[in-house]
Amino acid sequence: MNTFKPVKQLRASTDVGQQLKEAIFDGRYKAGDKLPSERELIDLFMVSRTVVREAIKILEASGLVEIRQGAMGGAFVKQVDFERLSDACQDLLMMGKMSLPEIVQVRMLLEPQVARLAAKNCTSADAAKLYDANQHEDDTLEYPTTVLLRSQVHFVLAEICGNRFLEAITKSLLLLLRQNALSFEPPTDEIHPSGLHDKLIQAVVDRDEDRAEAEMRAHLEDFCSRVAEVERKYKESKRQ
Repeated sequence: MNTFKPVKQLRASTDVGQQLKEAIFDGRYKAGDKLPSERELIDLFMVSRTVVREAIKILEASGLVEIRQGAMGGAFVKQVDFERLSDACQDLLMMGKMSLPEIVQVRMLLEPQVARLAAKNCTSADAAKLYDANQHEDDTLEYPTTVLLRSQVHFVLAEICGNRFLEAITKSLLLLLRQNALSFEPPTDEIHPSGLHDKLIQAVVDRDEDRAEAEMRAHLEDFCSRVAEVERKYKESKRQ
């Protein structure tokens, strides 16, 4: 059954793209699904091949679909995740529309609440994930892998907080800060010594919401001061 509507030629590609986007967001096409073929879309929307191709390019540029070549190719719906949000913030950062201190401030506001919710929702399986992420922090001291390992606890906390929007925002902030604030490759044990997450994890596993919130706030304050100091030393070395 055709649920799409014919469109006016003047803004045809935009309208086609919007209707396809709505179909993806409505769940008619899920991650991994293939959109109708070019010929099918031409017939469904009653537009030209050029319009369909432009509409698919709009979806591809938005990160909603990926184009695969070959006999089994076509436009496939991508998994929508926090990386799209991080990419959008990265663009704003590069254009001077936001700054790293502003991003850090948002993290300071959000993550203590993420820790509180994680403590409220923590199960034995979640506790195991936290302990596992924490014990692998020292698997390597090679940059940038070590940065990923020592931020993994925060990713797990975001996943178990029970709020998908908070999860997406938190993960995007973590990714954004990793890409920018740590681009100068600081000494791992200087900027994030091993064991900084121990008290935070224990509070969450104990399901002590107040303590989890307080431990996250204290951890972030300590971490931010370490980042500032390492950045100061880095800038001084560059001036010499």
